[in-house]
Amino acid sequence: MLATGQKGSNSDVIVWDVAACAPKYKDAKLYVWDMATGKIVAKHGLEPGKRITCSAWSPALANGRAYTCATAAGEELALWTVDPFTGMVSGQKVVLGTVRREYTSLAFSADGAWLYGGTTSADVVTVNVQRASVQMTHPVCSGGVGALLLSPDGGGACLVGGRDGSLSTFNAAGGAWRELRPFAKVPGCVTSLSLSADGGAFLVGTAQGGVYRLDRTSLQLHTISQAQQGQLTAVAFAPGQPEAVATSSTDGSIYVWSTADYTLQCRVQEPTQAGGALCCVLTRDAVISGWGDGNIRCHARAAGGATCAQMWMIPGAHALAHSVGVTALRLSNGGAFLLSGGMGGELRVWDLRSREMAAHMKMHNSRIVGAAVMADDKHVAAASEDRTWSLWDVGSERVRTTWRGQSMFRGMAVSADKVSVVTVTLDRKIQMWDVEAHGKEVGCVASDHRGAAFATGGADQAVRVWDWRNGGEVGGAACHSAPVAAMAFSPDDAGLVSVALDGSTCFWQLT
Repeated sequence: MLATGQKGSNSDVIVWDVAACAPKYKDAKLYVWDMATGKIVAKHGLEPGKRITCSAWSPALANGRAYTCATAAGEELALWTVDPFTGMVSGQKVVLGTVRREYTSLAFSADGAWLYGGTTSADVVTVNVQRASVQMTHPVCSGGVGALLLSPDGGGACLVGGRDGSLSTFNAAGGAWRELRPFAKVPGCVTSLSLSADGGAFLVGTAQGGVYRLDRTSLQLHTISQAQQGQLTAVAFAPGQPEAVATSSTDGSIYVWSTADYTLQCRVQEPTQAGGALCCVLTRDAVISGWGDGNIRCHARAAGGATCAQMWMIPGAHALAHSVGVTALRLSNGGAFLLSGGMGGELRVWDLRSREMAAHMKMHNSRIVGAAVMADDKHVAAASEDRTWSLWDVGSERVRTTWRGQSMFRGMAVSADKVSVVTVTLDRKIQMWDVEAHGKEVGCVASDHRGAAFATGGADQAVRVWDWRNGGEVGGAACHSAPVAAMAFSPDDAGLVSVALDGSTCFWQLT
């Protein structure tokens, strides 16, 4: 079983059945539970306004039947005796003297005579359990103690995980501290320690989302899982390569993950001055990304979780006087150019071979939230927070047409045929657009009597029929030699009649 706690004022404690991946017991208060039945055997009121930050159970029984546990709330430590047979709980505060610390973790010695408390001050406080008083303090690391774990060797040693990533062992036998020297180090701030199921390794969790396995014999460190610390901003697959995916983060990192075993293939890490990775695209050999400092960077993909080396950079790609940042990136279908959108609403096209600007398109006055390259690689689309999205001709750098929504656009996507576009807006609407419904202006529309289909006619001399339910095209053809002027469905919806400016009338049979 596995127990988890939730953050908040009215939080749940859940005991999970790991094999079934389902919650077994759940309660929103702090109680003592019988894990065999899931029933509460004891409870006790706590002082209002004081939040328990950590707790620990003593491995020794008091009087052969009662359990002893310890809790920390702010700068206070308390020892509790729990009798599971009567449900009685009694507690006493530890006499701290002049020691004032905030506690992050607790652990008892193997015989239950000593209580060790890790603190944010990077030291361990030793408490004599029988006297309920502080015996001594000792510095163990820097940045604070993240976790404590009683050594399984049985010699009374305790493992200390520091927020500086260090792992140290101490032994308080006889009330004296042995000289402390870190024996291992993990990347990140240690927040939890546990023994593996086979007892052959320590499992170490960090504040950066990493979980590591440290072999007790060889002290070899193996990565079980990793995570990015900041907010994730984008995700991208390489064309034709489903086995890897890239995620970018505001913490200045881009991770490329294997979708087969969810391990880290390689990573990009830039300093905080880069402003965070706001968008990215993945190719078979490289990671191209847009950053908050307005630069576009390209890194070579690596293997084995290694850090990617930078190949090239386009400085100031989207660094204007009033706005800085690359907010959208898309590769052309042929791979010849890169489309980028900026915080100021500008669109730019970059030749990937020379990394020179090939086109500059400016109409939007707010952040570009989505961009796309159409099937012909001659037209591009972009959606902006200014409530408009537009279609551009790259060669002439002119806008072909613009659509305005009723609310701020938050994203856009283009279908596989590069014709249909879907947008999402701040007012919770999802809208579908057909960019090439007609090659030219649409002049008329008519609906059938059942609400199943509607038809459109345009200056391209074509008539097209659409499904009301999903917006998909049912059929269409060009028969007239001039723009279609009007159309109507027959009363039984079995036929459609269209008329055009050339004086022609067409009768269509709908099946």
